[in-house]
Amino acid sequence: MVPVAGFHLHFYQPPRENPWLGTATFEASAWPFHDWNERISAECYRALIAVALPSDDVDVELYEPFARSSLDVGPTLHHWLDRSAPDIGTALRFQVSNAPGGAAGHVLAAPLVHAILPLASVEDQQRLVAWGIDDFRRRYGVAPRGMWLPETAVDLSTLGVIAEQGISFTILMPGQAARVRSRDGDWESVQVDTLDTSRPYFVRLVDGRRITVVFGHHDLSRHVAFGDLIDDGVALADVMAEAAGPGDGVALVVADGETYGHHHRFGDLGMAWALRRLERHYGMETSLGAWLEGQAPTWEVELAVVSAWSCAHGVERWRSDCGCVTGELPGYSLDWRAPLRAALDWLRSTMGIVIERELALHVNDVDAVLRDYGQVIAGAIDQVTFVVSHSPLEPDEERITSVLELCEAYRNLLYSFTSCAWFFADPGEIETSIVLRYAAVAIEGVRRQLGEDFEAEFVARLGAVRSAHYQLAGEALWIRACASTRVSDDQLAAAAAAEFVACGEAARNERGNFRLEVVPHEGALVVSIIHAKTLRRRSFSAQVLRDGPFGWRVLVGQGTNEVEVTLQHFGDDVVARLACVQLLGSPDGDVDGALNVLAAELLTRPTTIEDEAVLVSLARFSRFVSPIGEAAIRRALLASGRSRVLEGDASPVSSLARSTGFTGAGSIASAPPSSR
Repeated sequence: MVPVAGFHLHFYQPPRENPWLGTATFEASAWPFHDWNERISAECYRALIAVALPSDDVDVELYEPFARSSLDVGPTLHHWLDRSAPDIGTALRFQVSNAPGGAAGHVLAAPLVHAILPLASVEDQQRLVAWGIDDFRRRYGVAPRGMWLPETAVDLSTLGVIAEQGISFTILMPGQAARVRSRDGDWESVQVDTLDTSRPYFVRLVDGRRITVVFGHHDLSRHVAFGDLIDDGVALADVMAEAAGPGDGVALVVADGETYGHHHRFGDLGMAWALRRLERHYGMETSLGAWLEGQAPTWEVELAVVSAWSCAHGVERWRSDCGCVTGELPGYSLDWRAPLRAALDWLRSTMGIVIERELALHVNDVDAVLRDYGQVIAGAIDQVTFVVSHSPLEPDEERITSVLELCEAYRNLLYSFTSCAWFFADPGEIETSIVLRYAAVAIEGVRRQLGEDFEAEFVARLGAVRSAHYQLAGEALWIRACASTRVSDDQLAAAAAAEFVACGEAARNERGNFRLEVVPHEGALVVSIIHAKTLRRRSFSAQVLRDGPFGWRVLVGQGTNEVEVTLQHFGDDVVARLACVQLLGSPDGDVDGALNVLAAELLTRPTTIEDEAVLVSLARFSRFVSPIGEAAIRRALLASGRSRVLEGDASPVSSLARSTGFTGAGSIASAPPSSR
């Protein structure tokens, strides 16, 4: 065996979709991109598909880091790539599947949700791991050999769960090891700087089985992630080769994949230079999987009781004020962490019991259903076949929807434990808002299916969750997280009706999580919305009214109950399409062009609230706002008299103005948002 010196790339982003609608939520801090996934894809993921390097044989060589590395991709990121950046997902799968050792030799699976597994129940651990394996099998066509643990958070129970499901190894960091011993040797205590990371180890599990652990190189990983070592790929390769040693050892740099291009600009170039030099100058392997195939660990390691790579206090970062934090702000406090964990634990224990109790009335085995639901999430089996296979009797449509809605409520409940919610300094930021939204969707699913409502008690338990930066707590934080993203069936039906009238045959029959059917009937419209995940179907009558160019409103009803939905509640994607029809004559028109026409129009007439809604939606709809579009937005803001933006003004148009650089009356500044 030759030594190995390479990289493990941990790629992950939280679920950025609006959990009601299923499309990515606009994140102003990622400007000029729509959201952080779009921004990081441009800065990092696409760059890593093929890095252009100078070559002696040709002017430029396209070097493929994915195929020469060990990596994992969090399933929530993979799902977003499938929908929004299929070029990245397709290239990654092709490269690792066709590299020596195939996908299982390069890619580690990951639990479906980036939850801290040692803080989850054994049942939740088992299901999250099973769902992650289902996702991997569907994506790569083979079973995984390794699994990345979120935040490398681990204890013996967690290792037992992944080993039980066929996982043979994982990757940890040196600070997680307590002591080691050779085959016939005595136990030796180790520290971060004394653990020999050039060899694999095995951990003896409670039931006597073993699982392999490979440790990343502490100093190299730290200097790549937080220092400037990645700036010089040649020098990096030299120190990696030295660290691997002359035998058959390993030097593994373990860091977030986003390090290479997002956190460190041009880090993709540094890594590609290093990998190529390790291969061609030193003749070393760079893939961990190929190296492990020929290794049988003879050294045993005993791990700390519970540990993680981003917390010096075990896993306290995700349940207490331990002091480990990122994104500190003046006056920040971490007192909110414990009550957030307690509130979600309460919701899981109380509402989870209700979900499982109700499922037991419909299926043969509740645990088998919830484990196997990962195949539905992955798209390996359709929903009807899934429910039929687990039902004691042939289920009707209502029973099928009931089972699926309960499974979805449970999935959304587990999504609300995404680790990012506790990672940063303030609970008013994006990451904590994300988990609260998933909790809200889970609560709504149970309320709709069973009539039991857990929202009031849950929100009351959030009372001690306080944002020092935004001066909000409890219910106010809940409203801030959910109010602007919650989408009702009425709003979905109204938006579908408006788009049908405006776009005609170009109107969409799918929108996020929903299939749409619109049929004219007796001077009105019949709109049916079908939730694609649960097959829940609702039908509405709709009448579309207009007053002026953007004065859209829709009367939506079921029977005698009727509500009015205005343009501001259609959603950015629908409003942008309506605006493109009005301004350019096509729903799929050039958004930059539409922004320019709107800006010109606002110079000729007073600005209405609908104009502002259209301006905001056009700006938010684009995956990336070009310089042309940004200039048009600024002109529109000036034309509408909104150049004076108050710092405390939370309205969408004021937020848009700040994104484009307005700092006061007639003043424009360029201030790029901080990296996340």
